[in-house]
Amino acid sequence: MKKPYILIGLLVAPMAQVLAQQPASDDPKIDEVLVTGYRAAIENAVETKRAATDMVDVIKSDDIASFPDANLAEAVQRIPGVSIDRDSGEGRSITVRGLGGDFVRTMLNGVEAFSATTGSTLGTTIINRSRGFDYSTFASELFNSVTVRKSQSAELDEGSLGATVELQTARPFDFQGLHMGASAQAAYYDSGDEIHPRGAGLISNTWADDRFGALISFAYNTRKAIEDGYSDTSQSDYSDTLGGFCTPVPNTPTPFVNADSGTGLRPNGQCFSNIGSNAAAYNAINAPNIFLPRNPGLGRFVNDQEKLGITSALQWRPADSTIVTLDVIYSKFDQNRKDYALSNASLNRNVNGASIAFPNFAGRVNSQIQEVEIGDSGQVDFMRLDNVDIKHIQSINESTTETFLAGLTVAHAFTDDARVKFNVSKTGSDFDEPTNYLISFDRFDTDGYVWDARDSQKRPFVNYNYDVANPASIQFVTGGVTPDIRINTDTVKNTLENLAAAFEIDLSDEYTLKFGATHKEYEFESNHTQRVFSQNSTDLTRFNFANFAAAVPSLSAVSEVLTGWGDGLDLPPGSVTSWVVPDIDKFISTLDLDCNCVNQFGDWTMGGANVAGSRGFIREVQEKDRALFAQLDFAADVGADRKLRGNVGVRYVETFITSTGLLPTIANPTGSITVENEYTDFLPSLNLALDLTPELITRLAVAKVMSRPGLGNLTPGGTVNNAATPPNASIGNPYLDPYRATNYDLSLEWYPGKGSLLSGAIFYRDVKSYIQQTTSDEPYANTGLPVAYLAAGQTPDTLYRVTNSRNTPGGFIQGFEFNYQQSFTFLPGIWSHFGTLINYTYVESEIDYFLSTSLVNPMSVKSEFVGVSPNSINATVFYEDEKFSARVSAAYRDDYLQLVPIKNTLADVRGSAETLNVDASVSFTINEHVKLNFDALNLTNQATDNWSGETRRSQRVTSVTGRQFFFGAQYSY
Repeated sequence: MKKPYILIGLLVAPMAQVLAQQPASDDPKIDEVLVTGYRAAIENAVETKRAATDMVDVIKSDDIASFPDANLAEAVQRIPGVSIDRDSGEGRSITVRGLGGDFVRTMLNGVEAFSATTGSTLGTTIINRSRGFDYSTFASELFNSVTVRKSQSAELDEGSLGATVELQTARPFDFQGLHMGASAQAAYYDSGDEIHPRGAGLISNTWADDRFGALISFAYNTRKAIEDGYSDTSQSDYSDTLGGFCTPVPNTPTPFVNADSGTGLRPNGQCFSNIGSNAAAYNAINAPNIFLPRNPGLGRFVNDQEKLGITSALQWRPADSTIVTLDVIYSKFDQNRKDYALSNASLNRNVNGASIAFPNFAGRVNSQIQEVEIGDSGQVDFMRLDNVDIKHIQSINESTTETFLAGLTVAHAFTDDARVKFNVSKTGSDFDEPTNYLISFDRFDTDGYVWDARDSQKRPFVNYNYDVANPASIQFVTGGVTPDIRINTDTVKNTLENLAAAFEIDLSDEYTLKFGATHKEYEFESNHTQRVFSQNSTDLTRFNFANFAAAVPSLSAVSEVLTGWGDGLDLPPGSVTSWVVPDIDKFISTLDLDCNCVNQFGDWTMGGANVAGSRGFIREVQEKDRALFAQLDFAADVGADRKLRGNVGVRYVETFITSTGLLPTIANPTGSITVENEYTDFLPSLNLALDLTPELITRLAVAKVMSRPGLGNLTPGGTVNNAATPPNASIGNPYLDPYRATNYDLSLEWYPGKGSLLSGAIFYRDVKSYIQQTTSDEPYANTGLPVAYLAAGQTPDTLYRVTNSRNTPGGFIQGFEFNYQQSFTFLPGIWSHFGTLINYTYVESEIDYFLSTSLVNPMSVKSEFVGVSPNSINATVFYEDEKFSARVSAAYRDDYLQLVPIKNTLADVRGSAETLNVDASVSFTINEHVKLNFDALNLTNQATDNWSGETRRSQRVTSVTGRQFFFGAQYSY
């Protein structure tokens, strides 16, 4: 395993020499920065970094109701080593030095923050049930600083392998007397061709000689994001496609007993057709290592968003030695999403799935491949198919995420040398999705379907060979099954109660002892309900065909036509731009779908634990964390113009987990199981900062760190099939240990002048323990499940095929950062108003991903960590004088992996392509109170581009959301 011993040794040697010298003086005081504006924010951030002992990067906003970027996540990405993932064109989650949301802890005013939201990018609608924080939950205007701590010290809460992000709102004692600020903007999104409001305000005041203060701020905005794109859920490989199309010489179909109900079965994989595939095409596609789209289609995501955020703070200074602070923060994030799709359903029904009884749902086994062209990498570039099924889909999801914090902090100085800080707080995030519908129309047995990606895998030409915009071309009610109407609801709740005490004692001018304790109680609850009788049910009593036909004589009465699809995608000539879809609002009003009842049209009852599809989402986790820490801070002169600062300490952590999930049996199909687990961690840390000269600082940090398992992995629920061959179990794993690592950091920083910085850093993450989902053959006793689930004749030693998450050996992440910030005040004339910020990060990583941990044939593959971009660059050029300010920022991120492996035994990957986002901002100050501003985001109209296959790079999602423009004014007093 690689370790940067040589580079660390280069720093340790000179530090060891200076440590032997006599300490002498305190840290120098940092002069107050009096300038305002973007340049001032940069200068303050540089000075904060310079004075810190730990390795930190800071973004500050000194102007009321302003922030360096319109989006909080997009502002954080300007920091070296930070990359972001965008969702529907908006920054949502961050990665720090290759480690994503589950490894990055976010603190809100010093307390850990959570957010349970749902994603909205085309093809990736997933509810966040993890520990990761959604940075789109809060509007950026609510915060006046963001600090990213890349090294760990004992006084910091545990839970991060990558970094700790501290979000700080304003408080009244940040100001003196009355301060007011407001901003208003008109936001134009060119994908929706609409204008939306965006506004923020703040008022703060102090009274009684600044001994009491109050502050309240708010931010409000609406947004309509329209995302058009191509989507394919996955790629079929040869194990799916062998025998997957109708053979050149078709089988003699097995007759149906009842053609309407579809009773009577045919042999598995039998081609139910009198016409076979073209022999040459069939033989070409049915060869090893051939990949074709599983569910290719066109899609549009329309996301109407409304955000309201409120922060408030009361501060009281009863004595010069005491400050009492009460923070209350609230955010509400409403989303109304509509998803429109036009997809080939037959390709998503493999050999076994195609063996269902209904002739209209025969799937790939009933489709004829007539032409095919295959690229060098085994990727199908062109195919013409007959007898395929096409789905016209609309779904609607309405959700609300409410995030809150209430915290009381008391800071008291007993003497000049002894201080204490107490905090009691409660944070939480409630996600509620009461509306989630999906309805589809079908076009069966279509001939002449063409999928042509010879010119571009990202933008293939698709010919459906029928009028997709005509309701007369499609069907809704079909013989043999009930219609495709899906109804779901979801709720996710997170709460954290925190009690912390931290003491500081100055042992001398050079040494400060810190110690304290933290107690946290965390609760997570996920619930899901869905329609009891699923789509395309064989129980025809669940839908009344006659009553529906009487109420809806024509599908045009309950449909709408999507138009204008593909703007900004550079479509191939002749591409589809309109198609008919169900109008869900009309379906709801006509059929009374939201009644949770049985009515004249069908059965719309909802179920939770009694429905198999709901059980995996019904789970609870209670977690109690107790921590003790002790830390020694020191600062000493160690020679002429040399100062050594640092801290050394240890944090002891106990974690107690109680997890509950559903584990049904034949006797008790809604049965639950509760499991308890606990573990401890001993986390030493060291941070050193040596001032080699007044302008040159080198830093070293070493720490053991941990990050707790994702919440979705901790459920003990799942399914056990003791009658299968071999018997199997698919379960969670509440006995997981956390991710654990040892972090090494080394940096050299040069501060040639105010607001200027040239620095380089190397880092190494020795990840000792990782968590992966694997499948293995092992004794039943290893699952930890009760013996009551064993079948007759089985014992705890019986081998089961177990699929679950488990701790696996880790790997490493290493790399370096370069950071340059400069205000060109030394240049003459107008050039003195310019400045620049440039940073570059390189990351290299490796880990063993297990394809199978079977006792018979274990397999693994080495690859990069998921989420690691090898190269990322951020650059900003700005101009600022007394009246005018402008800046242009660019953020580049390399390819990165999203999933490894694609599935068990398939040593391949999925990933996201490189991105380049360019933003611009211009402002003009009219007077000391009023400023006009204009912002333009995503000027490159950067596409979301996800691929499948390390070498073939097959298209999975290619979509665009358009540019965003904001014009408005700010007022401050």
